[in-house]
Amino acid sequence: MQKKKHTGALIGVAAVVLLLIGGGVWAKGYYQDHYVGTDYYTMVPVDYDLTPQMLHKQDGSNVGLGKDFELTAYNEQGEAKDVVFTVRGDDPAGYPQPGTYIYVKSSKYLVNGWNVIDVSEVPASVLTQIGAR
Repeated sequence: MQKKKHTGALIGVAAVVLLLIGGGVWAKGYYQDHYVGTDYYTMVPVDYDLTPQMLHKQDGSNVGLGKDFELTAYNEQGEAKDVVFTVRGDDPAGYPQPGTYIYVKSSKYLVNGWNVIDVSEVPASVLTQIGAR
């Protein structure tokens, strides 16, 4: 009878350990997919419309005026990725302007940050890709 109690306890401990390991693997994958980014570069097209639009939350409620930028960006290996980021505000002068270069840090699912940069900061291989558009 004593052996059964020990066996049951061992099975319970093993199950908890497996759940913890599985949860850790899942958490690491989630973190990697959402928060570990790759460097991408793009340029706002010279004919890009900067008209402010009403921005909405996922539930449909308004959050004010701004602009969603939907651009194709490239990493140093020349791989393309569609990136989307939002700039809030009703004055287009505060938006990245047409013809400006943008550095984007993007994970598998999210844009984790962006900045307007000088053309000298864009890798030559990427300039070739941006020019090929």
